[in-house]
Amino acid sequence: MPQTTAAVTGAAATVSIYVSAAYVDISGSSQSIDVVTATVTTGEAYTFDGNYAITTVGKYEPVEVTVNILYTETAGEAWMSARALFEGRTSTKLKWLPLGAASGADTYETGTGYITSIDYPPVDAASAGPIMVSFTLRVPSITYSNT
Repeated sequence: MPQTTAAVTGAAATVSIYVSAAYVDISGSSQSIDVVTATVTTGEAYTFDGNYAITTVGKYEPVEVTVNILYTETAGEAWMSARALFEGRTSTKLKWLPLGAASGADTYETGTGYITSIDYPPVDAASAGPIMVSFTLRVPSITYSNT
């Protein structure tokens, strides 16, 4: 098989969070989404005959999506939206398009869940860089579609 020429960088990705019945684009104040690992429950049993376990799979486990964002104090940007959802214990969902909003881009969208953890801004007088924080959304599922 020849080497691929279709690798995706993610530099032009879009990220949106569901706030008040609509998605809000938070791409301009979001830096990255950590790797999300989906798993299913598994079971096993051994028999007297044979050397290996009999294994089965069950239901999908919830997933956690961590979004790394820039701390800003601007309404509608990532921090203010995530903080309000967290403090209000309001359900939400997230979607991201690794290739950006281009036609035919892959879309990953979570089911409805809750922000279960959030970083409040640290401060450091010796740092000139932007303040980075994150939030984690726990959801039952992630779906894939191609728009």
